Amino acid sequence: MLLSYKFDRMTTKKKNKKQNDKIDIYFCTECGDQLIDFALEDRASDIESVRRNHELCKKTGKFKGECCSKLFIARQIEDLLNETEE
Repeated sequence: MLLSYKFDRMTTKKKNKKQNDKIDIYFCTECGDQLIDFALEDRASDIESVRRNHELCKKTGKFKGECCSKLFIARQIEDLLNETEE
């Protein structure tokens, strides 16, 4: 199962004019029920563990999509933790 999401990306043109570009990203959701409340679990903050899991999914052919949902969630958590530390 794939989940599609459109991101708004701000790009800068000459004279600092900004415009929105739409980017389609297809998230892999093969983890199924493991994605439920994943962001609330302790393992979501262990980015290296999530990366290893993602590599295993790619090797076994389970990964389908452009972006791993768990890896996306873990990166967002890592960014939030880094912001609160500053």
